[in-house]
Amino acid sequence: METMDMIRALWDKDEHGDNLTIVQLSLERMDEQTGETIRQIGELTTRDPLVSLADIGGYTTIRITYKYNSASDFNRMRMITEDYSQLMTEFIHSGEGGSAGIPCLRVTVKPMSIAGAMIAAVNPVFHNIQPHDPMYAECNELQLLFLPESVGFFEDSGFDEKAISDQVRAEMTAEQAALQNAKKKEEEKEAYQREREKELQKALPGGYGMHGGHVLQNARHGFGKDRDNK
Repeated sequence: METMDMIRALWDKDEHGDNLTIVQLSLERMDEQTGETIRQIGELTTRDPLVSLADIGGYTTIRITYKYNSASDFNRMRMITEDYSQLMTEFIHSGEGGSAGIPCLRVTVKPMSIAGAMIAAVNPVFHNIQPHDPMYAECNELQLLFLPESVGFFEDSGFDEKAISDQVRAEMTAEQAALQNAKKKEEEKEAYQREREKELQKALPGGYGMHGGHVLQNARHGFGKDRDNK
């Protein structure tokens, strides 16, 4: 299979109009000697954004584009990449190693319209957030720059794209339902608090405040020279 076939397939869609490309970000601590994962720090799998690849200035650039920059997955991606940059900066300056492991950000892209196709990249040298369209101010695209040798194109005939696609669809549906449920609960809580405050205002007798404190009108402190002489 030609590399360009994989790249062109990244924008394919299914019969529902959904993207057929899965992108996964995985941030971990890796053993420098064996390459094994010591500790998983963050992970995200989605097929919501559009993904594209390009060679720019000697680097392989992966672009991950969302329709809106308010998407929860987009914000999670930003957090993962920013955490990676911070961890790598600390690793370089501190010279830490051994059991701590080297920070590793793995990006895996799977165009589901080609069975078993996979693009894998590791440890970007630079990332930034920018507008996908220069005519707009909304920063809705994540760009990751990799050294060419850090990007590989693979084909696995045993890869079950339908099972993975169904799994990702189910995860996205469950996450959306959880977000909607949390929003509904917050709205219900705020509505309850507003009604409760109205009831308290009606129930409180004149001269009492919302926190149960009696309002004293025309009262004198009674200290020092202000105190009534008896």
